[in-house]
Amino acid sequence: MKHFITLLLVCFISISTHSQSHKEVLTSEANMYFDYMTNQNFDGVLDYMYPKVFDLAPREQMKIGMQQMFNAEDMNIQFLTNDVTKVSDKQVFDGVEYAAIFYFSKMKMTFLTEEGQTEEDKKGFLMFMKSTLQTQFGEEHVQEELETMSLIIDMNATMFAIKDPQYKGWKFLGNDDSMKTIVNAVIPETVITELLKEN
Repeated sequence: MKHFITLLLVCFISISTHSQSHKEVLTSEANMYFDYMTNQNFDGVLDYMYPKVFDLAPREQMKIGMQQMFNAEDMNIQFLTNDVTKVSDKQVFDGVEYAAIFYFSKMKMTFLTEEGQTEEDKKGFLMFMKSTLQTQFGEEHVQEELETMSLIIDMNATMFAIKDPQYKGWKFLGNDDSMKTIVNAVIPETVITELLKEN
């Protein structure tokens, strides 16, 4: 009887797992990925990255770039929130599954200025950086916090999820200008068009 109950429990767990839609799975996986980003666990972030990317940009080189960006002497970057807002339907091409994850992101960029600068110089620098970033993200998406010498940036962003039989589980690929060449090299153009059409 004990064996039967155990078997029943295993079957139930298995059915529950399989009944999860790809949207629920991807929301959960994306949240784990965002946690790694927030906690600067770069190995965790890179484990989620689609491995074919490393043919174009070596993994170790990407890790060094992340470390330099997040641990710069003159600037500190902190993610305040990353919330999944939508997951697209799946597209299948040559046996590979694709989906798009739409999310809202907010980050804080704090400038670690040199001692001895006047308040006027600090404010001037912060306003210059604000203006520069507003050109990229839009005026309404960049706010200053003068007392902490920070800029708060919010944006709606997208990343692609890829489930390739060559690798275990879903992998991610950012969809922004810096990743455009890589995205175009590893995801078919027709798939990209279909996934982004849903937004």
